[in-house]
Amino acid sequence: MRFGTTIVCLLGLLPCVAQADSLFKKDLAKGHYMPKAFGIGLDLVRIDQSLAIDRLSVVTPPGFPPLPLDDVSGIVTQSDVGNDGLKFDAWLLPYLNVFGLYGKFDGDTDVDLRGTMLPLPPDLQQLRISYDGDVYGAGFVLAAGGERWFASVVTTFTDTDLDGGFSSSIRAATIQPRVGLRYGSNNEVWLGGYWIDADESHSGTINVDFGPGVGIVPIGFDVGLSQSEDFSPAIGTHITLGASWEVTLEIGGGGDRDTALGNLTYRFE
Repeated sequence: MRFGTTIVCLLGLLPCVAQADSLFKKDLAKGHYMPKAFGIGLDLVRIDQSLAIDRLSVVTPPGFPPLPLDDVSGIVTQSDVGNDGLKFDAWLLPYLNVFGLYGKFDGDTDVDLRGTMLPLPPDLQQLRISYDGDVYGAGFVLAAGGERWFASVVTTFTDTDLDGGFSSSIRAATIQPRVGLRYGSNNEVWLGGYWIDADESHSGTINVDFGPGVGIVPIGFDVGLSQSEDFSPAIGTHITLGASWEVTLEIGGGGDRDTALGNLTYRFE
């Protein structure tokens, strides 16, 4: 299923929440604590990770010798992205929350070609691809637990509409498992992690100066990237602030990925 179709299907569930409080929360919660049915919040997400090259081609103009890049093992790639946006969620069942999100996305992807040992001019040895634009998505939370413990899985699908000096696109599916404890007045702390399946692509043309006798030559490129590691651990906490406000903080690291998440949500019926 394509990301866009998945997002549309999940957002299509949102009209069902009109009966959420009377039909689901009161009848099925059975005396257990349930948050207010609806929430609107601000999400701040940062992910810094290394990437694996799925494809890479460099196209030179007619009459110019080709630049062979059959071996990509010496190429180092690193991505640093941020996503700030709004998130609307609703509890359809005591164990099922659905959400939609929209925000602004910006990032940099560095492609270091120095390890290929190719006789590349300086402008091609290290590429920085910068981009920004809109991100939109949807997802769901499956949760279970008791009075002092809980387990949940957050699944998110996102797509982007990016601007920049090149043609860029990023699609991702993220799964965040969490197992933790409740403390105080419905606060939580957990151990968890990120499983990320990302598809990132960039293409365009770079005008490279090859010096006297050659001059400036347009070099085209097309690169496809994905995450080099699927899973990384994280630790987080959720704090309720009165009857309507709540804060979520989560940080992660390990291997070739660092993550940070912050969320401030207002809940209402």
